[in-house]
Amino acid sequence: MSNSFSIRIATRDDASSIAQFNVIFAKSNDNRQLSLPVTAAGVRRVFDTFNNGLYIVAERENEIIGVTMVTREWSDWSNGFFYCIQDIFVQAEDPNYEIHDALLNKVVELAKLNEDVCGIRLYVLDDDKKTQEHYTAKGIKKTKYQVFEMFNEDAK
Repeated sequence: MSNSFSIRIATRDDASSIAQFNVIFAKSNDNRQLSLPVTAAGVRRVFDTFNNGLYIVAERENEIIGVTMVTREWSDWSNGFFYCIQDIFVQAEDPNYEIHDALLNKVVELAKLNEDVCGIRLYVLDDDKKTQEHYTAKGIKKTKYQVFEMFNEDAK
């Protein structure tokens, strides 16, 4: 099998594969069991409106091997949007972060094309020290903020 891969913006045709990636990712990284039908509906909803975000995929031999979702967060302090990378998931072996970096670089490239984007934020699991060290070595700074969340139990 070839080691070469390509990076592209995902299309609606990728929704099913992305949803399956999300289920696998949640189980392997957060030990969370996601409902595939709910996740698939959530992925399709991203494609409904650009404001919901976009997906970038890594592909090898017509098979998706990596995915990241990018959302936009408005910053009134900066009068611009942050592109928020909602983690990068690579299913294939990626010991040198080649696929991770290619996905990240595509997001950076897209951000530079949009003058309304003031920066990029990247979510990384707290216990994934190896990935944090990699991103720090690339010049991405850890912020002083931590993310807290609360779920709306009444939401669908």
